[in-house]
Amino acid sequence: MKQVVFIFIALFLCFTKNGQAQELRDGYVVLAKRDTINCKIVFGGPKGTDKTQISIVTKEGEKKIFKTKDKKVFAYGFNQVGVPFDYLFVDRGIKVETGFYKLVEKGDPYKLYIQNINSTTKGVTVTTSYYILFDENGDSLEFFVSGVSGWKKKLEVFFENDPAALEKLEDVSRQDIVQFIKSLNGN
Repeated sequence: MKQVVFIFIALFLCFTKNGQAQELRDGYVVLAKRDTINCKIVFGGPKGTDKTQISIVTKEGEKKIFKTKDKKVFAYGFNQVGVPFDYLFVDRGIKVETGFYKLVEKGDPYKLYIQNINSTTKGVTVTTSYYILFDENGDSLEFFVSGVSGWKKKLEVFFENDPAALEKLEDVSRQDIVQFIKSLNGN
């Protein structure tokens, strides 16, 4: 009986392109030249969108893959069940942290993007959150939160001209970064 189940699972995985069926979502890609392509974003399968590439189908039906290492895409986004997901390419010059950051707070005056990196050492997986914060002038701050990163000091310098933000920052823990920025935007 176990052999029959195993064969069934193996056949299913073979017919779904490496175990993942492809799914298309309405979206857009902003190229490095700031040209915008309205398209379908391809997820799943060996040629789907992931951390190393963005796979699209244009309105004309042309399939294109943009590798993140080529730095040809500035941003991309898509809708899933009516919820927008927007990503911004950030080249930090560090392989682990260079890539697409997800927009988690789009407000006025601050926008906050995040990229979560998982690393495993001796069987223990740790997630580190890397953030990019933009103000209304386009100034930005890149930081990650850990006990020794000095993230709060960096935010104090960034908010030096915003006394209300500095006052609220005193009580912020590293788990509350997103909520903190939302509160500054009045959200």
